[in-house]
Amino acid sequence: MNQGNHALECRVGACRRTMRSLAERSADKRRPYTAMHGIRHAVIGLTLLSVPAFAQDRAPAASWLDNLTVTASGTANWVDNLSRTSFAPTRKDAATYELDLSAKRHQQLAPDWLLHGGADATFFTAPEYDLTNHLKLGPRLGLQRKFGLGPLAPVLQLDTALSYKAARLDADRGWTAEVSLRLAKRFTSSFQAGLSGQWLEHDARSATFDLDQHSYSVDATWDFSEHWSFSGSAGRLGGNIVANAAWSVWGQAIYGGFGPVVSTYYNSRPWEVTNLYGSGWVSYNVEADVDLWSLATTYTISEHTTAEFRYSSAFVVNKIGIRYPTDSWGLSLVHRF
Repeated sequence: MNQGNHALECRVGACRRTMRSLAERSADKRRPYTAMHGIRHAVIGLTLLSVPAFAQDRAPAASWLDNLTVTASGTANWVDNLSRTSFAPTRKDAATYELDLSAKRHQQLAPDWLLHGGADATFFTAPEYDLTNHLKLGPRLGLQRKFGLGPLAPVLQLDTALSYKAARLDADRGWTAEVSLRLAKRFTSSFQAGLSGQWLEHDARSATFDLDQHSYSVDATWDFSEHWSFSGSAGRLGGNIVANAAWSVWGQAIYGGFGPVVSTYYNSRPWEVTNLYGSGWVSYNVEADVDLWSLATTYTISEHTTAEFRYSSAFVVNKIGIRYPTDSWGLSLVHRF
């Protein structure tokens, strides 16, 4: 074995001497390039070896980004009875503005199952009544099941969300939990409809702003041209809502000016002076049923951008029959990145 190694070393040494002899016959200017030539080959070899690994690292990142959707929208509304007040002469109408940003990623779990998760941020402002301003932030997680193949197959979707409401009014700050279930189906290439149910609970710092609501609704959308669509929805909500009143009205309510039924009920419910819609204004929590409906028309500006005009109505009737009608007209611009 040692003899074999010795013979191999001799051959290698002879080869090296021959190479050196050939190099010495070359011009001196070739000598500096010998080291560079070896370095260049080493770099090329290392690059070739690293390409597969780099591609493997980038492939998941590219796939992750392909499944990520970021959407931003801005809405300007005019709201009749923003204050949700029962006494018509004191109702406050105002312009409101909303900015929404959401990021959502989906993952195919099986041919019929889709998991999606993301985060939402919503900023609301009413310049005339800035104590109502708030910011909501939180994650969202959902699961979708498609029953069959093709665009006409019905889809069942479960969504959950948890958000923190950073309200300017301290009493309204707190966590909100939401769960919704929606069954939707496209009946033709231009018409689809859905049925939804939702539960919401807001745990505020003050009992006045605590909410426990459940609702259901039906909706339909008709794409009547390449760029235009028309949609509508109708629903019913039950649970707690927050209403407001000027002190001149509230004082009569709690001290019997509107009768014993009103006085007894309002004195049993959480309330406090918040000044949301003026000095001395009161916010109070009542049990109510709400009729909800809306109509909207949407124009597709581009593949990623749409504009929508919407009319919405919420007709609130509390447990003792007091009514709080609210109507709004809004214009939205939505862009998907």
